[in-house]
Amino acid sequence: MILRIKNVSFSSNTYLVTREDDKFCLIIDPGLDDLLIDNIIKELDLIPIAILSTHGHFDHIAGVNYFKNKYAIPFYIHEGDAKMSKSANFFLKIAGIERKITIPQPDFLFKQDYEKLIISNFALEVYNFSGHSKGSCVILYKNNLFSGDIIYKDKLGFNDFPGENRVKLRESVKEIFETFSDDIIIYPGHGRSEYLGVIKETNLELKDFLYKN
Repeated sequence: MILRIKNVSFSSNTYLVTREDDKFCLIIDPGLDDLLIDNIIKELDLIPIAILSTHGHFDHIAGVNYFKNKYAIPFYIHEGDAKMSKSANFFLKIAGIERKITIPQPDFLFKQDYEKLIISNFALEVYNFSGHSKGSCVILYKNNLFSGDIIYKDKLGFNDFPGENRVKLRESVKEIFETFSDDIIIYPGHGRSEYLGVIKETNLELKDFLYKN
């Protein structure tokens, strides 16, 4: 099961990934509303075993320390964003949010363009696709691809934040289109999920970005 939680303080998605045969869960991209997320974990009687962030922007790491400390679980992120994540409070200020977070310390760093990862019974594949940030990753679990802010259902994942690279993002999106089948379900950092094939056909802003610039 994949449960999408829409953070309220800043509208990003946090995902809880569970299996049918136990109560273990992965937390992907814990956002600013850690108590909201944790209440759902408790309501479902889940047992978090790891935290993964697709990249290091504040809305994808804000809740990491809360869950690390409460559940004594490891935090995974790509090394390309480990340094950038230390500027999360700067990005919060850019976004106009009057709040500070505790910058999390990674327990494991992804270092390659592609890595296989097994956490308990979760078999994951992690791909580094830079552009939105240097260490932006997509995380594949079965037929589900957590795309962070690289690909959305109906808009473009580019905000002119420091560290973003328009050329590399374009290359990364094209490579994702070539790497994954159309029946893969995209779970983005913002907005609703959708099949990759549908996104290719209907996301006009993304198509303009890829082929008209």
